[in-house]
Order: sequence, then structure tokens, then C-alpha cells
Amino acid sequence: MLLHAFVPASRANGPGLRAVVYFQGCSLHCEKCWNPSSHKFRGLEVTVPEVAQRFEEASRLEPLGGATFSGGEPMQQAEALLELMREIRRTAPAVSLGMFTGYTENELTSGQFVTRLGSTVERRCELWRAVRELLDFAVMGRYDQTQPAIAPLRTSRNQRLELFSSRYQEGDFGPQLVEISIEESGNSVLTGFPVLGVPA
Repeated sequence: MLLHAFVPASRANGPGLRAVVYFQGCSLHCEKCWNPSSHKFRGLEVTVPEVAQRFEEASRLEPLGGATFSGGEPMQQAEALLELMREIRRTAPAVSLGMFTGYTENELTSGQFVTRLGSTVERRCELWRAVRELLDFAVMGRYDQTQPAIAPLRTSRNQRLELFSSRYQEGDFGPQLVEISIEESGNSVLTGFPVLGVPA
């Protein structure tokens, strides 16, 4: 899988303390996306077990309640995403799983999305069903700079927070936050919601 970044502990990307996996690559190119460096399908190629190991190591340092998948576009690497979700749930069955995707639920359900490795519509529908089965929540829909929002986890009003399990209710999702993580290498990772619009 192509990895953009891994944040071992965040409170800005879903309920509680969570690791965040940023997938590298997105062909949606939402105008004014705050993370354009994650768009190209070039970068750090890692194995799913390597990323799962990072989650395990982060869990030993902090009491993580879950993992959130972002990007880039996680569903454009749906095969790796599904494998990673299964591996995390295998080693930590109680954690919650969330995702940010620029696709709508209708697009995913009908297989109207692209994958890095290429696949048939039928296979894409299967992948989404399997991913959805493991998700507790997802923020869905393209970022639209003309519809600024301040709702939890959503940067534009067209985006929807979908709850796929009974683990959470809407009130469990707190206000938008911004975090900066400094990696051992000295690189910094900005996560959360760095530009808050004001709804009209």
C-alpha cells in the first residue's frame, strides 16, 4: 500500500484517542483540498503488516480506542484498506474503525469509484460491502470549499457523517480540532481541520 503518513495518537479524527492512517493517492482532486501532497500515487510503499505493527506499537504507548483511515482517498486502495482493517481487528477486536472518504455512500455501494490496482464494478461493490461491515463511522462526500461547515469532522455542509454500528451516536463526535504531531525524524504532520469556514 502507498502510505502518506501515520499519526500514532489523535483526538481530532473521531471519538477518543485514535491512530490515523493516511493513504497516499487521490484522483478526486477537490478544489482547495488542504492535503494536496497526498494526491499523487507515488510515495512510500509499505506492507499492510508493517502498518498494522505501527498500530500495535502505538497501542502499547497510549490507550488507543480506534483507528481512522484518511488520505488521500482510502477507497482508492480498497484492497489494502480492507486487509489493514481486518488485521487491526484481529489483534485488537475492541477498537473502533472510522474513515474519511470523498465518495458518497451511493457511489461506493454502486461501485462507482476507482481503485489503484484496477477492478471490476462487481469487485468494487464487494470491497465496499466488506469495508462497510467493519466500519463504525465514516465521513462521506467531496470537500466543497463553497459550503464551509463547523459540524464535527465535516469541513463542508454536503459531507455526511454515517454511523455504521451502534457504538456511537452523533453527540459522541466533538468539535473540530487541529493537531500538529512531530515525528522522530523531525517531520511535522498537521491533522484535523486547519481551515474552519463559517456557514452562511
